Amino acid sequence: MALQYNALESFTENDTTEVRAPTADSSNQKQTSNHLPSIFRFDNDNSPIEATGLALNSIARGLVGMSSLFLGPALLILAQDAANEASGCNTTNNNDDGQNNDCSSDDDEGRVYGMRPSSLLTNIGVFSGVFSAILLPLFGAIVDHTPHRKAIGQWAAILLSIIKGIEIFVSKSTWFFISILQVLNYVLYQAHLCAAYAYTAELSIDPKEQTIYNARFQTINYFSMLAFLIVVTLTSSLLHVGDIGQARVSQTLAFIVCSIVFGFAWKWFFHPRPALRQVPENSTLLTAGFRKLSHTSSEIVQHWAPLRYFLLSVMLSESATGALSTISTTYMIHVLNMTSSQIGYVFLCVFVAGIPGSKLGGMIGLKINPLRSALLCLVVFIINT
Repeated sequence: MALQYNALESFTENDTTEVRAPTADSSNQKQTSNHLPSIFRFDNDNSPIEATGLALNSIARGLVGMSSLFLGPALLILAQDAANEASGCNTTNNNDDGQNNDCSSDDDEGRVYGMRPSSLLTNIGVFSGVFSAILLPLFGAIVDHTPHRKAIGQWAAILLSIIKGIEIFVSKSTWFFISILQVLNYVLYQAHLCAAYAYTAELSIDPKEQTIYNARFQTINYFSMLAFLIVVTLTSSLLHVGDIGQARVSQTLAFIVCSIVFGFAWKWFFHPRPALRQVPENSTLLTAGFRKLSHTSSEIVQHWAPLRYFLLSVMLSESATGALSTISTTYMIHVLNMTSSQIGYVFLCVFVAGIPGSKLGGMIGLKINPLRSALLCLVVFIINT
């Protein structure tokens, strides 16, 4: 519900703030965007320059998320090796690019830092979710009540790029520190999304135009993740690296692309924004987000029953689908003994299947209406999992 801080507050107060992007002189940015591929350009004269920035930003966002797909298996393997060493199991046959199987027959996988190695990714997910839920109302308040929206998005992007650079050095001696960085990575990513979505909401007051923008951003994001999967998988195969090596390849590529794209987008295609409104009376910047969240939630529960059940459904279904990649990665590593390359091929098939799947979903939505189409998707998801 924390993510609803900005999006749902219109239900709870009459706000006359103009949400259209300000018409500042942006001729230099427009000239810069003219040199970009057409998929990043919006030729409509009324299109704010931030539309191009958000289109570019979608590339880097996709790589931030997908790079964790290759880092996760490496962290699981290194955690298991650390547990084996702590229990006195021989790991001398293991190297940085392979998985040791000497101790795989032992039913007890051991402990490292007080936890099972197979629980590492799920623990990262738990801590990431808790800290994000605590901090997102604060990020939302800063975006809403201060002129620091661009700073939030820009600095979060910078720190995300730096974290990708640090993760290149994943090894036996750094895996636990990098696991902690994964929690920070997720929190910063949510802060970045908070600022990016605030800019997205201001692109247009016309629902049709807004739909066009959102569809373009999602398309760019999807194909950037698909391209990243293909490039990392092929590069790792050509270099003949193992699980740890593939993680380093993925983080190197993510660091290079994110540093360039984030830097270019937030330098040239985002304008600062003034505060949308003042901090309410009897509130501070620290408490405004939590008070607003509480008030909005109360209003939805009492007066917006359909929206209440919709948001409940979204929370549960999004939590389930978000956890699927984490749980399935752990399962494929510890139960199926798959390598990170094989896991990459699995997710590559998933992404490729998403292309005809999205078309099929659109056809079903038109045929039986979007609500029943969404219900059908959830039923299929439940059956398959």
